[in-house]
Amino acid sequence: MKIALIITDYGSFNNFLGDLAIRLVKDKHEISVITSELRVINIQDKFDYEKEGVRFSYVDFPRGFNPLAHYKASKKIRHALAGIAPDLVHIHFTTGIFTTLFSRRLPYKTLGTFHGLGFPVLKGIKKKIFGAVERFCFNRLDTIYVLNEVDFQAVRELGYGNVEKYETLGLGCDLEVFDPKNYSQEQKLALKTELGISQDDFVFAYTGRFVEFKGYDKVVRSFLSLYQRYPNARLLLIGGNDPIHPTGLNEQEEQKMKSCLGIVPIGFTKDVASYLSITDVFVFPSVKEGMPVCIIEALAMTVPVITADSRGCNEIVENERNGYVVDVGDGWQSVADKMESLLLDRERISKFKAQIGQDRHEYDRNRYVICEKNRYEQYCSTNK
Repeated sequence: MKIALIITDYGSFNNFLGDLAIRLVKDKHEISVITSELRVINIQDKFDYEKEGVRFSYVDFPRGFNPLAHYKASKKIRHALAGIAPDLVHIHFTTGIFTTLFSRRLPYKTLGTFHGLGFPVLKGIKKKIFGAVERFCFNRLDTIYVLNEVDFQAVRELGYGNVEKYETLGLGCDLEVFDPKNYSQEQKLALKTELGISQDDFVFAYTGRFVEFKGYDKVVRSFLSLYQRYPNARLLLIGGNDPIHPTGLNEQEEQKMKSCLGIVPIGFTKDVASYLSITDVFVFPSVKEGMPVCIIEALAMTVPVITADSRGCNEIVENERNGYVVDVGDGWQSVADKMESLLLDRERISKFKAQIGQDRHEYDRNRYVICEKNRYEQYCSTNK
């Protein structure tokens, strides 16, 4: 079967869909990927994709609403698809779906996965704009896929019977990579020493783009507040800025962050697991997620999580079982309170870790890969 995977940037393909593409190739399917050369998630390639037989076509996906830019990109995508002649097209992310389908519906079976819809969680004019864009996309898809229950119910209430929710926890993660058993005490001590972290320091971590809607500002503000009273606290910032979205910090806070000795900037890295191996608590109070992979990765490493009581996040983290789910409607203080609570309670952390270990199999990306592969092959068998 010829399958075309469309995703907005190469970095996201590598991070989220690389395992699936390689599995499909090994099962004798022809896989083509249409993406931009941009690496929003700038990590080393997981595989030598082209050597494995994955074919790439590169198209720039516009960010922002420029109708002419979307139209031109859509035409280029359609031209690439004509050369592939796929049996199935699967598009990821709202931007990817909108741009691909901008000029008109595709003449192929078309699936679209939304990694977090806008209209169910936004308010005011933004809700109306995202609602219009997302309904435009729904109307041009054969099947709509979402990652969480909130989005599923929201789309069903609009009258779309062709919506399905992934039966897995989003896209999961690689449990062979995100395995705490991969790291000995000696390795963890060496990494801490390299980063200037003492053996007895308490380590928090945040992973992802440094943007406001992911709670980055709340994590930084909370930590700066705690660090004044707990100088043995450390915060690993794993990721980087997004040129489109603001961090949520003002200039003074940015300067405080850069001068804070307790904050350790890591940047984007393929070795997230190694940093999670020395992390005591993962903090990710995002309010705009589909099913956050970074939380799944932290839990796979048996690291308790503090997150927001928001869509997707509260489907992975169960309050007082594997971490804390907090209301961030009033700002960052509730995040800081839970960070301080766990900093002072190692016994609670141990209990969380024990519970997390029991659920670890649920975080396996292979579950997603197998489900997706079976879905594609079922389509192939029913359309012969």
